[in-house]
Amino acid sequence: MARRVTAARRYAEAAFEIGRADRTLDAWERDMATIGGTMKHPELRRLLQHPAIPFAEKERVLRAVMGRGVAPAAVNLVLLMVRRGRPGAVEPMIARFSELLRRERGVALAQVRTALPLDGAQRAEVAARLRVLTGSQVEMDETVDPDLIGGIAVRIGDQLYDASVRSRLERLRARLTAV
Repeated sequence: MARRVTAARRYAEAAFEIGRADRTLDAWERDMATIGGTMKHPELRRLLQHPAIPFAEKERVLRAVMGRGVAPAAVNLVLLMVRRGRPGAVEPMIARFSELLRRERGVALAQVRTALPLDGAQRAEVAARLRVLTGSQVEMDETVDPDLIGGIAVRIGDQLYDASVRSRLERLRARLTAV
């Protein structure tokens, strides 16, 4: 697992540096999104990870699936990872690339967990408060978690802001049992 993460980080940083040097980060971002969506298909993932299938066949299928929608450099990057036996590192590589891109653009990723789905007004209010809190633009990754009972929990980097009913109840129980 650690090798996969390390390899993913190196490939992502290389792709990011190429995109920054060529001023093609937007194109790389679109290509990475397309590749990420394509790699979610279980059949393709199994094909790329199967050791008995020759690389030439994997290359043929991958080029056919990606088609003309993805730049050759991005396809070649994925093929290089497959050839070197790291097809499982493609998705972590895309995640790391997105992280580098957000950092370059001054955008923070907020993992927002709520007990119920947010409507448009609530989403805008949460984004505005997080923008003030972080001092930068915020991209929200929302998850509905009924275990929270109510409220919201937000993780930005290694910071956790927990205003959920569940955490309040746990704090109350801790205070009551400490007495």
